[in-house]
Amino acid sequence: MREKQRQKNTEKRKLKIKEKKTERIHYSLLIFAMIFSVANLGFIESKTIGGDNRYEIYIFLLPTIIGIIFFGIYRKEFLIRKYLSFKEIYAKIYVIGFYLLQGILVSYLSFGQIASVIWNYINKNEAEKNPTEIVICKVKGFYTKKNPDVSFEFKNQIEVFNVSSETNRENYNRNPKDYQLEITIQKGIWNYYLVKHWKLKKNPLTAVWQKPKK
Repeated sequence: MREKQRQKNTEKRKLKIKEKKTERIHYSLLIFAMIFSVANLGFIESKTIGGDNRYEIYIFLLPTIIGIIFFGIYRKEFLIRKYLSFKEIYAKIYVIGFYLLQGILVSYLSFGQIASVIWNYINKNEAEKNPTEIVICKVKGFYTKKNPDVSFEFKNQIEVFNVSSETNRENYNRNPKDYQLEITIQKGIWNYYLVKHWKLKKNPLTAVWQKPKK
């Protein structure tokens, strides 16, 4: 009897040691995924305007769902063991919710970012094949607080461009109706447009005409 108990305790210790090693590996991979995600959003991903529901479906939802299924199968034994270790119903619900949210986050940072990089590459290549266009858009507003931006209307959608602190200081006393955006774009895929350049200009329709001095 004691021998069996010792074997069980030994197996538990080995399992804990194995799980700790696995957690350290997973933690390192998670940190790498987070760094990659920040780098992708900040430096790799091209600036685009426009939109299509297919992006949310195929680049966000589908990769995230695939990731949840993948990690669920990969960590099946651990998840079942964790679930069965609690007897209270509220604790079981908490475990399910906690690891589901964790799975969504990890899936987005891994499968979601890979899908995003691939889409960005295809969209950029497709856009380079198309001619450059210049569009004029109405400015809808200037946000001058933390993370300042200029919002505008493009194809009946509100889009946003971040602005520098210098431009933001100038925007404090500007009326959005007096300005428009001149944007240089190239059409990509799924109604997305690659932004090559943009600049804020006075709206000639609202500009105040001043009589020249003699």
